Amino acid sequence: MANIKRLHPGIYIKDALDSLEMTAKEFSVRTGISERTLSSIMTGNGNITFDVAYKLSAYFDTSITYWTNLQNMYDLQLKEESKQQEIDTDWDLIKTIKSYLISYRYIEKTDDKETAVYKIRKLAGVNSLSLLNKKDTFVCLKEQHTQDVQHCFFQNFWIALALNEARKKKGTDYNKTKLKESILEIRAMTVQEPQYFYPRLQEIFDECGISFVLLPYLPKSNIYGATKWFSENNVMLAISNRGEKADLFWFTLFHEISHVLMEHRRETLINIKDVEDQEADQMAEEMLIPHTKWEDFVSKKIFTVNSIELFSKRMGILPCIVLGRLHKEGFLPYGRFDKHFNVSYQVTLE
Repeated sequence: MANIKRLHPGIYIKDALDSLEMTAKEFSVRTGISERTLSSIMTGNGNITFDVAYKLSAYFDTSITYWTNLQNMYDLQLKEESKQQEIDTDWDLIKTIKSYLISYRYIEKTDDKETAVYKIRKLAGVNSLSLLNKKDTFVCLKEQHTQDVQHCFFQNFWIALALNEARKKKGTDYNKTKLKESILEIRAMTVQEPQYFYPRLQEIFDECGISFVLLPYLPKSNIYGATKWFSENNVMLAISNRGEKADLFWFTLFHEISHVLMEHRRETLINIKDVEDQEADQMAEEMLIPHTKWEDFVSKKIFTVNSIELFSKRMGILPCIVLGRLHKEGFLPYGRFDKHFNVSYQVTLE
């Protein structure tokens, strides 16, 4: 199939000089356009700027817009030609998370390449998905378990979704006192089923002025949660269901709550060994299981199904939270008693 393309506007200048039997050097003297600039434009490497268009219009007795339009239409043609390449590049990124996007109805199986690309660009709030393929695209405190630059796209895409969801929420200003007063109620939710605790959890965060976002875990993002202060009194708290385990859900939630309570606002991304992350871990541990209670429990060195059940009941929390901490601190090998205590949560998008 034949295509008709616009020529670079430099061709029009070259043709005009040929018809006038005039050299670029002479034309430069007559117009005040440097010979170097003329040469660049006539070879198709330079653009007609407003200043050049003004001088050309004065010499040829044409309008300035005649020359600027020639340049603009040529530039538009180039952009249209690169459009498909950009779509192809974004599609290659989409294919790496296609099953995730289809599972949560962000795109449909029947969507063609272009439709899917435009949907996901809009969803992520970016002009090009390749913009998410750079380290530290979004400034946000996050709990992650990798610094692999190959995973930047997955991390940034999940954070982009979280930020966009958080901005949809319009609540009251952040209330630190209210959040502190709600900790015990949130802690007591650990023994409830999601259909009961989740609506109330959303309600509490709304009352505290926190934009709470729960999103499905995106494979390879390695992100458990993130916080971001949009302004002095507007903060996002986002978590994923990585691993789908209840103990990870609750520890991540209290970890991010700790970031908010300690008002970690600095404009850098948190590394997995950052001091602020360690502080958040310590506060989360204390809120879930007070240090003195924990030390008393582990000092007995009796770690059985029965002892874990009794201790978790006294603490008013899920046994899997106790088990998870025993695993983390090396009191029990990973996998021990999982069949007895593991509880899983699944995130669905309505």
